[in-house]
Amino acid sequence: MHGGPFVPSNAFSSLVIGGLIKLNGVQVPLTLSKTISKPGKPLLASAECFANPGGLLPVRPPSKLPPPGNLCLQVSLEPERLGYGRVGSVYPLRIDNTNQCALPSLVIKVAARRRSDDLAREAWFYEEMEDIQGVAIARCYGLFTAEIEQTSEVLDWAESDADCDEEEVDIRGEDSPSEDYCDTEDTWDRYAWRDSEDLVMEEFSWEVVFKREEERDKLRDQLREKLRQERREKRDRTIKPTRADPVSVRSRSDKTFLSVLVLERLGDVMPIGVPLEAFKPDVREIYSDMGRFGVHHIDIRWRNILAAPATDQSIVCPYHGHKHQWRVVDFDLSRKSNHLHSGIETAANGWLQTILDGLEEGYVVEPWD
Repeated sequence: MHGGPFVPSNAFSSLVIGGLIKLNGVQVPLTLSKTISKPGKPLLASAECFANPGGLLPVRPPSKLPPPGNLCLQVSLEPERLGYGRVGSVYPLRIDNTNQCALPSLVIKVAARRRSDDLAREAWFYEEMEDIQGVAIARCYGLFTAEIEQTSEVLDWAESDADCDEEEVDIRGEDSPSEDYCDTEDTWDRYAWRDSEDLVMEEFSWEVVFKREEERDKLRDQLREKLRQERREKRDRTIKPTRADPVSVRSRSDKTFLSVLVLERLGDVMPIGVPLEAFKPDVREIYSDMGRFGVHHIDIRWRNILAAPATDQSIVCPYHGHKHQWRVVDFDLSRKSNHLHSGIETAANGWLQTILDGLEEGYVVEPWD
């Protein structure tokens, strides 16, 4: 970490990372560009009594950040994996251009193959809760993407690639700009695809969430297969190589997308088998902070609540008047909600109590237990 105030989270427009990919067996640096995030579908209240006035979603507060910067962050990936999940894996970073600006210790979350849209949704929630970055959630320095060769060896994709040798399909459509990789509504509408119906308060359970995530993944796979077939048919009709131009058209199937999220590195998980009374109020306050933004975290788990970094640059909470000891991570399953703040608090506190009680007793409670 470099001395002085941390650089604003929107200071970087590009990222150069070493140690992440190999091309033809040779490790090469990869340059990624800052890209857009993607909001998920809202979590709607089932009745007016549960909802904000008018049933409206909370409005994102005006940003306090300066205009976006144009700096390039140069980092190297450390091989020790800190964690992994459905969307991707987390690795620590070594910052190579430290004389450029002040930064905390960083990690990178690398999206698994075909999980870029999920990581984009997670990035959106960090942006949505900008006011409590460094307060209740980790600081986020942006979502970055790059188009890479299909033959590239991505560190985090080795295991998944062994189980899946099918052609990667870009579901944006053939003519979409490369930087806007997120799934567009037009593309989904074209195939009459819709996310599962909006969740309502009575259905707010992990069983429902996981079931609908599985349904969503199945529908997405079906869409990709349909797009693959269309692409093959189109290629058969349009690609006619000549002697002068033996490869007249380079298929987009030669390329795939790699997405990463750059975050502040946090501390350890909560201890197990010891009293946690000193921590419980702070964790409840953190979830109360997120509830002010209408955010249902949903993925409330032991491993998603981490200690604040050991730095004097933690920010005093604007709602509680002190620095929080903990931070929340993992927002790929989160939903923006029109529920009353008190309702979001109640939903979070009930599950938090179960998790914290289990930790004191010496075991970890998972949502699917």
